Amino acid sequence: MHTRPPREILESGRLIAGSVRNPWDWYVSMWGYGCDGKGALFDRLTGRPRLLGQGYRRSLKEGLLNLYYDLRREGGFWRELYSDAESPRLFREWLRALLDSDRSREIGEGYSTSPLRRFAGLYTFRYCRLFHDTEEHLYDGSVSDAASLELADREHNCVRHMIMTENIVDGIVEMLRKSGLDVTDELRAEVGSMERTNPSSRKEDYTFYYDEHTSGLVAERDSLIVKKHGYGF
Repeated sequence: MHTRPPREILESGRLIAGSVRNPWDWYVSMWGYGCDGKGALFDRLTGRPRLLGQGYRRSLKEGLLNLYYDLRREGGFWRELYSDAESPRLFREWLRALLDSDRSREIGEGYSTSPLRRFAGLYTFRYCRLFHDTEEHLYDGSVSDAASLELADREHNCVRHMIMTENIVDGIVEMLRKSGLDVTDELRAEVGSMERTNPSSRKEDYTFYYDEHTSGLVAERDSLIVKKHGYGF
């Protein structure tokens, strides 16, 4: 579910759907999940350095740089930032570290070798990597700032129905209707009764964790998602 559809599906004429979430809430949720000791990002930041999986195939130079940053990564530093899911201070320190251009080398998953890490947040990178019909432009230097990223998103975004997580039931029902299905009251009720997956032990109100600086940081680094989908803090 976190992989771009293969070319045969993209070119099949099917309705391509995706989901998006308020970026400020997304970062709190990602951090809270890590505070519970869960998630690939938590494992990457707090685990032992890895010799493999550093991106050598894409670029030997970048792969070696990633290995260097992984070896110098302080797992204890990140573990401390994940130590209390009710601490705004720890969340703010985690967010600043996550969006720091040098620390971002420690994140991996392609973000560390993409020029996007210098001006775009991790959520924006994941959004583009998942919803664009290709990912070459995320690495070749042709996208170097927020303006060129907006142009690339208009050209490459393959999603034709975006579900807003904050209004997920209506979004799923509309997706089914666009796909030609008859949505009965019973089916709508079934969709609405589904349980949440991957909940984390963070406070529900994401604004509790931010101050003016960190809320502005997300607004700047994830401006593509904020402006395109009309989100606000």
